Amino acid sequence: MRLRKCAMKLKQIMAAGGAHCDGGFVFWILGLLFAVFGVVSDAKNIAILSLESTSWFLLSIVFCLSGIASWIGWGLAVLLKAIETKSKKE
Repeated sequence: MRLRKCAMKLKQIMAAGGAHCDGGFVFWILGLLFAVFGVVSDAKNIAILSLESTSWFLLSIVFCLSGIASWIGWGLAVLLKAIETKSKKE
């Protein structure tokens, strides 16, 4: 029994590599920004935008992990493109 096929074909994965890299960078920067909000919120003992410091740290973790997942997609695109280029040379 097969549950699900991959939704993207190889050409689509390679074409979306740049978008994955850009998205990963944006998520990572947002994660760092949320971590700074958490540190400031904890240091001043205030709630920034109605969120306590723990919430900001959790948001930071989620966004940084999402950025890493996007970079893995970018790495897959680069690997597939390198394999395709090598096979065309031979």
